[in-house]
Amino acid sequence: MTSVHLTADRPIERPTYAWLAVVLQIGTALTAVPVGFSLMTDTTGSGIGLPPEWIRGSVFGSYFLPGLYLFAMNGIGMLVAALLIVARHWAAPWLTGILGAGLVIWILVQLAIMPEVMWLQWTFLAVGIALGLIALFWLRRTGQLRLW
Repeated sequence: MTSVHLTADRPIERPTYAWLAVVLQIGTALTAVPVGFSLMTDTTGSGIGLPPEWIRGSVFGSYFLPGLYLFAMNGIGMLVAALLIVARHWAAPWLTGILGAGLVIWILVQLAIMPEVMWLQWTFLAVGIALGLIALFWLRRTGQLRLW
């Protein structure tokens, strides 16, 4: 595996499928920001209909830390990544891949901790996988990452 670094003065190639990442990132952020903010301000989760007993027995104890992660990474982070794609910044595919992997991990933790499974979890798991694949093929296409 090798890595090729681009200079900041030259915009990165933006394949057409990168626009799918922008749509997925903005959609994720539009749900993550208000829900994350709600979980940080009402750590019981009752504001969005989550039972407090779902989180009480976990390592988190309250919904504050999950809310903070949701707000910062899946919310603000996704918006920043979308802006970097539009700007054709060299870090855009890297951040897209990191946030996609983070979203997959986020959902897997939810599936392990929460007693009920919701259709949104499967949707966001698919979004995370899609972002990871977009990033992987984009990095390969631009020569920033060579795996095969």
